[in-house]
Amino acid sequence: MFSDMLKPKMFAGLFSAAPSVATASMLVTGLAMGPSKDEKYATGMIAGAVALVVYALTAALLVKHLGAVVGSALAWFAWAMPAFVAYWLFLR
Repeated sequence: MFSDMLKPKMFAGLFSAAPSVATASMLVTGLAMGPSKDEKYATGMIAGAVALVVYALTAALLVKHLGAVVGSALAWFAWAMPAFVAYWLFLR
């Protein structure tokens, strides 16, 4: 539904495909390795999604003020902080 509202339509596939790929991955992993692995992989997916949101919001602000190269490079550090914190708290 969210992907239908986006313009241009080339971005719509990102929001349409990612949930189905994650769901299929979780199904295959759960059947092959058991639910304990699913829990770990789901936690990693959630941590990655949170870090991606932080990156996107930071990049949107920094690129506007500092330019594409510097802004996106600095935003990478904004991604790394929540990603490493989530790893340290939940995945190690």
